[in-house]
Amino acid sequence: MNNNQSDLAIYGRLLKYVLPMWVMFLFSVLGFSIFSGVQVLLADMMQLIVDYIGGNMVKGDGGLSAKVMWALGGDDFVLSDARLWIVVMMVILGVVRGLGYFAGNYFIAIVSHSLVHNLRCELFQKMLHMPSSYYDHNSSGMMISKITFNVEQVTGAAVNATKVVLREGTFAIGLIIFLLYANWKLTMVFFLALPVIAITVYWVGKRFRKISKSIQNAMGEVNQVTNESISAYREIRLYDGVSYEKKRFDDASRRNRSRNIKMAFYNAISPSVIQFPVVLATGVLVWIALGLGGEMSPGAFVAYLSAALFLPKPMRQLADVSSTIQKGLAAAQDIFEFIDTDQEKDTGTYVSKTTKGDIEIKDLSFAYTPGGDKVLRNVSLRVGAGQSLALVGLSGSGKSTLVSLISRFYDHSEGEILIDGVDVRDYTLESLRDKMALVTQQVTLFNDTVFNNIAYGKMAGSSRERVRAAAEAAHAIEFIDKLPNGLDTIIGEDGVMLSGGQRQRLAIARAFLKDAPILILDEATSALDNRAESHIQQAMEEVMKGRTTIVIAHRLSTIEHADHIVVMEAGQVMEQGNHADLLALNKRYAQLYNKNFEEQ
Repeated sequence: MNNNQSDLAIYGRLLKYVLPMWVMFLFSVLGFSIFSGVQVLLADMMQLIVDYIGGNMVKGDGGLSAKVMWALGGDDFVLSDARLWIVVMMVILGVVRGLGYFAGNYFIAIVSHSLVHNLRCELFQKMLHMPSSYYDHNSSGMMISKITFNVEQVTGAAVNATKVVLREGTFAIGLIIFLLYANWKLTMVFFLALPVIAITVYWVGKRFRKISKSIQNAMGEVNQVTNESISAYREIRLYDGVSYEKKRFDDASRRNRSRNIKMAFYNAISPSVIQFPVVLATGVLVWIALGLGGEMSPGAFVAYLSAALFLPKPMRQLADVSSTIQKGLAAAQDIFEFIDTDQEKDTGTYVSKTTKGDIEIKDLSFAYTPGGDKVLRNVSLRVGAGQSLALVGLSGSGKSTLVSLISRFYDHSEGEILIDGVDVRDYTLESLRDKMALVTQQVTLFNDTVFNNIAYGKMAGSSRERVRAAAEAAHAIEFIDKLPNGLDTIIGEDGVMLSGGQRQRLAIARAFLKDAPILILDEATSALDNRAESHIQQAMEEVMKGRTTIVIAHRLSTIEHADHIVVMEAGQVMEQGNHADLLALNKRYAQLYNKNFEEQ
């Protein structure tokens, strides 16, 4: 999205979200129009009231209110009846004014909150489909800030600002029309101030937009530091990082504060600056009106003066709302830039109904950025359907990257990755990933029950018997049954109530329940103690039967029985073969094995 896109274009795009609710919006406009119209009529009634008190009423003459009264009263109307008519009209106008105010506020709230809901849902859905590279280069705090803080800024523009613009805008227009109707020559004096007002609003608006953008970035920093500090509270305390984190947060919050203070300065000064030419023009207008003498009746003069004095208030409020609009536009621009970002590409069309699980990789090379250093170089290997492949090597050798390419969290451009003879890029993402179960060393659990963490996503309809069987296969049932509510125990954010080994066993149980033909275990046993690992190893040997399994392991003892072992180093395949063959070579694998290799 173009950073220089006009405010009108951004509002136009926001309008597309409002169009489905145009009826509600129309009711809101009608309500505020009625409210503002009644406000103007109340000023008009001042002529009727003052002329009545002063005995200056002339049948058939006066403002709009008087003309309505004469029309409704008919030929038999006498001046003494005006007293009752004025009271009745005041009461009716008061009731109508209240109804208009209610309708305007209520229906615009429906529209605006629906807009915010739709934006939030679209943002969240977009985040779920962003490519892995986006998550690599953007902090979680910034992304959370888009859904929370930025959307709230749009709420300000959509709710408060729109409400004020409709209510005060229609009121100001109504007053100007009344003033033109009452004395158009005199009212033209007021229009002399409009160019000054327009220039001031434009200049202040540009400042608001620039500062609002920096406030959003600063708020993202605050969210990021907070999120990291909550997630890593153990490490912070163990490594005496409390002071450091306090300083990080203080710096981020200080930057946010300074930007907000600058915004408050312009917010506070702009109404006064904008209102000055309005007040000056109103003063000149009143001065001229006072010199008209007998050209206007006392009632007409008071009505005109009342409307003229009413005018600065809506103009001031319209000036006040400028900051809210600019903050909302800056937030909307950031949101639309995110929405317009390319999501994870799904160009494949092949849908596999059955998958054997034969995986072949030919001359695969890969770099995370175009033209960057290659983390994989000319990798070629094959694992037959139902066989197990073990990837071993030091950290940074490319094992996890290779697994990510197989499941298409990244797309390769050099070489081929074939599953059952079909390139993974030809599969639809849903079809490809439906055939895979993945357990990584970074276990992700949700603040939900044990049952829902195992029976997650498409498996949510699984029976308790199947879920329990998967937990037993992962040797997790032994600790699940000891939890307060068993499978129905809520385990806290990211499974905080469980140990590392327990969390990993739940993740393995989730993979077992999926029963996919391809199973990827990325150092899945790294957090288990020897006893638990022994149990898991037995369970894995059973569940791996008939399934293609790719295992990345810290401990070489866990992959001795793999059908095929690949030793990787610096993104290249150094050795391939089974355990016995590689030991017989007495090269890199043998060195690692004899040293009881264990990645840290």
